[in-house]
Amino acid sequence: MAGRFNDRVRKARAKIVCCAVLVVCLLQLAACSQKIEATSVGTGNGGTLKIGSDGSPLLGPLYAAAHPRAETGTPNWSIIRFGSGGDVGYALLAGKLDAGFVETNKALKLLQAPGGNSLKVAGALQFPYGATLVLRKDLNLRLGDLAGRTIAAQEPDCKLLHQFRKDALRAGVKPADVQVKFMPFDEMIPALEAKTVDAVLVKGSYALLAQNLGHKVLYQNWDIKAGDDCCPAALAQTDYFLLVRETAVGSLKPLLRELVATGGLPPAQLRQAISRQIGYPLAALEQFPLPTYAPVSGDLRKTLGERQCARSL
Repeated sequence: MAGRFNDRVRKARAKIVCCAVLVVCLLQLAACSQKIEATSVGTGNGGTLKIGSDGSPLLGPLYAAAHPRAETGTPNWSIIRFGSGGDVGYALLAGKLDAGFVETNKALKLLQAPGGNSLKVAGALQFPYGATLVLRKDLNLRLGDLAGRTIAAQEPDCKLLHQFRKDALRAGVKPADVQVKFMPFDEMIPALEAKTVDAVLVKGSYALLAQNLGHKVLYQNWDIKAGDDCCPAALAQTDYFLLVRETAVGSLKPLLRELVATGGLPPAQLRQAISRQIGYPLAALEQFPLPTYAPVSGDLRKTLGERQCARSL
C-alpha cells in the first residue's frame, strides 16, 4: 500500500519537474525571440535597416536607391512590402521598421496617434500636380461626350475643377451639363471601381494609380500647380511622407543621401527601377512624369511644425 503511494508521489513529482522545465524553455525561447526582434531594427551598428513600402509606383526613388551602385556598394537597408500605407504605419508604431513611406493623409493622422511622437517626417515624395480626368474603364467616351455624365471632384473651389470646366467648355461641354459628386481623392478610385461615377478629376499621382487598374486618361493639364483653398501647397504636392523612428534618424543618413541622389538619374533608369521592383508596365510609366524625393523644406516645417520633422540631415 505504502509502495503504491510512493510510486504515485514519484510520478506526480516527475510531471511537475517536466512542466517546470517546459515553462523555463518557453520563457527562454520567448526571450530569445524578443532579443532578435529588438536587435534587428534600428541597431545603427551595421545591421540591415528595414524600410516599409506599400508597393506603389509613386515610390520610384526608394526602388532606385535600393538598387546597388558601383560607387556606393550594396545598401545597408532592405524594403519590406506591406499591403497598405496604413500597415506600414502600424509596423512603425510597433517598432518593427526603422522608417517607412506613408501616404500624406495617413501620415498626418499617424503623427497624432498614441506613440506617434516617436516618429518624425524626414522627407517627402512628390509628383507633378496637374489635373487629370480619368474615365471608367468600361466606357468609351471623348471629352465632348460628357454631357449628362457624373464626375467626381474634390471640392467646389478646387483649382482642378475650375481649370477642367474652362478646358471642357472649349471642347463644347457646358459645366451645367456635367453632374459633379464631391469626395476626397482617396475615395475616387474606389468610386470608379464601384461604377458610382463615370469619371474622376484627380491630381496626377492618382491618375497613375487608376490607369494601372485599367481606367483611361481622358484629359490632362500639367500646367496647374499645387496649393489653393483646398490644401496648402506643401501638402498638396506631397503624396508620401518618409516617416522615421526618432532613434534611427542617424542610421538612415546614407539612405537619405541616396534618395536625394535619385533626382539626378535619367528618367529611363528611374522607370526601370519602378518596373523591376513592382512589375509596373514600362509603357504605362512613360505616359506620366516621374516622382521625386525632397528633403523637408522650410514651408513643410512651417506647415507641420518643427516638432513633427526630423532635424536637418
